[in-house]
Amino acid sequence: MSANRPFLRTYVALAVLAGLGAYIYLVESKREPGAEDSKKKEKVFTLDKAKIESLSIAPRDGEAIKLVKDQGKGWRMTAPMDVAADAAEADGILASLESLEIDDVVAETPASLAEFGLDKPKVSVEAAQGGTTFTLLVGDKVPAGSGLYAKLPVKPRVFTIPAFLETTFAKKAFDLRDRDVLHVKRDDVRSLEITGPEGDYTLLRDSQGEWSLTKPVSSQAGRWAVDGLLGAIEGLRMESVAADAPKDLKPFGLLPPKRTVTLEFATGVRRTLEIGGSPAEKKYHARDSAGGPVVVVASGLVDDLAKGMDNLRAKRLAEVAAYEVDGFEAEVDGTKRVYAKTTNKDKDGVDTPHWKRTAPDVKDLEADKVQDALFKVGGVEVQSFIDAPGTDAAYGLDKPILKLTVKNPKGPITVELGQKDGVSYARRSGDASILKLDSAKADDLVKALKEL
Repeated sequence: MSANRPFLRTYVALAVLAGLGAYIYLVESKREPGAEDSKKKEKVFTLDKAKIESLSIAPRDGEAIKLVKDQGKGWRMTAPMDVAADAAEADGILASLESLEIDDVVAETPASLAEFGLDKPKVSVEAAQGGTTFTLLVGDKVPAGSGLYAKLPVKPRVFTIPAFLETTFAKKAFDLRDRDVLHVKRDDVRSLEITGPEGDYTLLRDSQGEWSLTKPVSSQAGRWAVDGLLGAIEGLRMESVAADAPKDLKPFGLLPPKRTVTLEFATGVRRTLEIGGSPAEKKYHARDSAGGPVVVVASGLVDDLAKGMDNLRAKRLAEVAAYEVDGFEAEVDGTKRVYAKTTNKDKDGVDTPHWKRTAPDVKDLEADKVQDALFKVGGVEVQSFIDAPGTDAAYGLDKPILKLTVKNPKGPITVELGQKDGVSYARRSGDASILKLDSAKADDLVKALKEL
């Protein structure tokens, strides 16, 4: 009998599986056809947002808004005012209409629309495409707060849509107007002229994309600092409109303006931003000098400008990326040394740098040691700038302790270091200013180059 027990267990297991299969078949056979399909939500509209030509929003309390697509120029608001519209906001609303689905059907033929806030909808949204219009009426929130009551004007049925769409559709005119103040792209700017209580100065971008100060002193600018300022200008957006068609600029502190930022582009076109008084804490009046409204902007750009010209200067001895350096020359202790880089692919196909001293003698060098020295070049900090320097001897630059020329794809960078009374100074090629350096880091750089 014991020899038959394994066969008995197998038989019982097969019987259980057979019974389970029969049960599943029975349940599936009784399921109504299309049960899975019934779970799929119904689309409210069949529209292509790219083909929509106009968009209207009519709130229960407030002004009706109409936007029209100006072919080739984006969206324009035609009511309640004639101004450029925010294309991103318009596209966001249309995208919501295009993908809108019904969450639940509340009533096919409601006895009263008032209980859903749809007798007088909170907002009506209409998109027009050729001769076809798509209109959504939005009412009150579902008591549980999980949705909004809505319907189409051509059908009695009341349904619900997601609650978050309330903020998408309930827009005011200001929400949909174009709030960019200048409409500029930072990469297109070729020069900057800035005036203000901190002083007047001019910056110029060269053909390699590097920035320098040209007035009141010729000096290297910090690429990241200038890019940050340009980013603040590019992203400047109004928080409100103080006057759409001002008759007098004096009440806004714009006659004359407190500050101006003039941008010149490669095309020769110039744009000037005028910044005036402060209507509230951390707010400022501003306008495009070419005309248009006086707007209120946040203080971010003004805070940057208030730091003055020195905030935009290159505060490192040289902005050098070690991996971009092709070679360099260093004269220390009266001896000129020349270094060259070659690259070979390793077994994984990755370029590996190799460094060699080529003069006054030939010697292979440790790549990490050279990279460390180059990293120190960019690590020497400028503590202050001397824009009206005296003689070279006053800074030890009549007899430099280091002359360094670094070669990279954007051209050579040359610096000289001197010492006077225990203080380190430097001079950059093409820079009229003398730099007072962090002496400890300057000494580390000289030491590292001596060891190569």
